[in-house]
Amino acid sequence: MPGKTLVCLGSGPGIGVSVAGTFAVRGFTHIALVSRDKSRLDHDSDTVLDAIQARGYSCQVKTWACDLSDLDALRKTLDEIKGFGSLECVLFNPARVAGKPPLEESIEAMQNDFKLTNLALYATAQWAIPLLKEAPSSSSPSLFVTSTTLLYKEPVPSLVSLSMVKTAQRALVLSLNAIYGGDVHIALLSIGGVVSPKKKNLSPENIADQCWEL
Repeated sequence: MPGKTLVCLGSGPGIGVSVAGTFAVRGFTHIALVSRDKSRLDHDSDTVLDAIQARGYSCQVKTWACDLSDLDALRKTLDEIKGFGSLECVLFNPARVAGKPPLEESIEAMQNDFKLTNLALYATAQWAIPLLKEAPSSSSPSLFVTSTTLLYKEPVPSLVSLSMVKTAQRALVLSLNAIYGGDVHIALLSIGGVVSPKKKNLSPENIADQCWEL
């Protein structure tokens, strides 16, 4: 199916839906939203469609409910998305922004965090990069990963698992870029603090604009 497709993995009321809306009103014709929360996906879809209609644009928005830490379910979902327009951009946005200090956090929670932010990203890259390489270079085919500016250098002890997995995720993105960056724009969308609509630089809308510029 022709068209310009954005796949947002880890859709939600902050960065995910804002990026989806921003890309939809700037020429993307297909938006794929993926999250494990079906009711939230319905709301996210309505939010994107409202933004499109308010500006008189046309765009198809579809949703997929999927626990991204379930790698088999993720692969099945990505296979279904493959036929939804021509892939031009992937935003990988999931993370558990919560946790406990060292020795209090469970091993099981840390394993699941690693699946969610690293193994799911790896599976996504295996799927996305070959498809993005088929897109014309003029469309700037891209794989963006939301990240932080500090955790890999200055871990937050009370969020030991998040600090660990974000450090590992950065290493994966840099490695992917070193090998495939000549064909696909692979980049970290680094956020320098807590996202809030009340903050000028850290509002979802400003981050979405920066993602578009990136």
